[in-house]
Amino acid sequence: MDVLEPLSYSPALLYAPLLVGSLCLVLNYVVYSRRVAQWRKSNIPFLTPSFLIGHKYFWGVGTNSATVVPLDRIYQENKDKDLVAFFIATMPVVLLRKPALIKQIFAKNFDEAFKTGFAVSHNDTITPHTLSQSPDKNVWKAQRNALSPMFVTTRFSGERFADIKNQITLTWTHVEETRLQGKPINIKEVAGIFFQDIISNSFLALDDNSYVEEGEFRKFLKSLVEPGWGRLLAVFSQMHLQGIPTLESLKFITQKHIESMRSLLQRQIKQRNQTGAQRNDLIDLLIKLKEQDQDGKLDSETDVTNEMLSLGLSFLLGGKISVAIVDIMVSFTIHLLSLNPEYQERIRREVEEVMEKHNTTEFTYEVVRDLHFLNQCLHESSRLYPSIPVISRVCTEDFTPAGTNYSFKKGELIIVDPYSIHRDPECFENPDVFDPDRFSPKSRDSKSVDAFLTFGKGPRKCPGGNVALLIASALIGSLLHKYEVRPHSHTRQMDASDFHPRSFANVHKDDVLVDVVPREIFAY
Repeated sequence: MDVLEPLSYSPALLYAPLLVGSLCLVLNYVVYSRRVAQWRKSNIPFLTPSFLIGHKYFWGVGTNSATVVPLDRIYQENKDKDLVAFFIATMPVVLLRKPALIKQIFAKNFDEAFKTGFAVSHNDTITPHTLSQSPDKNVWKAQRNALSPMFVTTRFSGERFADIKNQITLTWTHVEETRLQGKPINIKEVAGIFFQDIISNSFLALDDNSYVEEGEFRKFLKSLVEPGWGRLLAVFSQMHLQGIPTLESLKFITQKHIESMRSLLQRQIKQRNQTGAQRNDLIDLLIKLKEQDQDGKLDSETDVTNEMLSLGLSFLLGGKISVAIVDIMVSFTIHLLSLNPEYQERIRREVEEVMEKHNTTEFTYEVVRDLHFLNQCLHESSRLYPSIPVISRVCTEDFTPAGTNYSFKKGELIIVDPYSIHRDPECFENPDVFDPDRFSPKSRDSKSVDAFLTFGKGPRKCPGGNVALLIASALIGSLLHKYEVRPHSHTRQMDASDFHPRSFANVHKDDVLVDVVPREIFAY
């Protein structure tokens, strides 16, 4: 019998990984040291970092909110500054603190700070052409112009409001069934299903009812926004590895997402071609785009070009942002209203007055559009709990904002922390108090308008903000029209400690549960 000799390894093979790792670490340190030296010479205030960690407040990422808590502490400790630079790991960033400076850079210096901070790698052929991430201004303008009709509230006027009315009915049924079972209502889940099913049914003709079975669009969006280390690392890699080819697992939009979107669009385009229906939705827009294609390379009427795929992803990424805004806005608004029943009653009175004004007993587009106090409540809750923790821009060229001596260099990353600005007493009086009247026409002023950042600032702000507000008003208005809402899981006003520690959005780490009582019961 042959005796197996023990395997042997050469010293070179044993030490190669250690040598490569050491060289990478040294190279990283050299680059990091040069960056620190450059920032020390800058006229922008700079906080000294630690190698690989960056600013000390980011040591606790994963145990509290990934961005809001550390950024808020830096914001509060630098009250005497308009802006301050620091490192997140080995990535230098500039935090803007003053609304006037934010407006100046994001709007007036739009051309010099056009790119979003979430760059895509060179080995990606799809996402560089999407509306939210495109570094090419011509592509961005073309996508914005093509999709603008999809993001206007009048899309839901008249007979088109039927999708929202149907979703209101489905929600009432779900809420009532849950109540009769003696269970609290998970408003976080209700908000997500309400908005996502409206989008999928109105723009993609999917006919989803996620209260019964989770819809395809809802599954797709959850794969993009579900909190976890993977999603958090994907966002960080897009900010940190600007333009560098990245691993598939570190991409925010993976090939799996792209293929899922391609399959969905192919199926819906085929169905639309078979029925010949005209819905003036995203599918019709993509079919029109295909008909205008001049290269003649489509093999069949269901083929989806990269341009069509990019436009579809642009809409759904815009939808993703709007979904995040609505989910968070509705959940936090219901939470705050459950703690402030007097504001619930004001909304009910407003609903009844507006219905009487429009001579109807039902929710219509005109009724929802005219719920102005409810709109104030939504603005105020999104001030206290802005859905997006960071708004970022990358300088596309060197520039100095007018009226300042701050010099920004091409490639520098600029960020804004809406949570801290929204709770700054210099911007909003009694900032921690839920006061919807601060957004009334007589109370609103230019200072508060400039400081309000929930939907972003400048030309690249969220295009679906008004649609988000309309749908959120429809859900909350219809819910409070039938029920009184009382706190169940959260009996005190939430703060940043309640945000999910591994999410790139300001979502609550726990379900937001409320109890509901039918109005005919609590009225007697």
